[in-house]
Amino acid sequence: MKKFYSVKEVAAILGVSKSLIYAAVQKCKIPHRRIMGRILIPASFVDDK
Repeated sequence: MKKFYSVKEVAAILGVSKSLIYAAVQKCKIPHRRIMGRILIPASFVDDK
């Protein structure tokens, strides 16, 4: 089981655009981690939706 998803994966799972996910991350509406320049979103956040 995955612990984190990429922005592209979250957008596909939730059925929204990548730009919407990036905007939500920027406004701290979505929990995330930045690791080596990548934005990763915890699977617990996505799986609860």
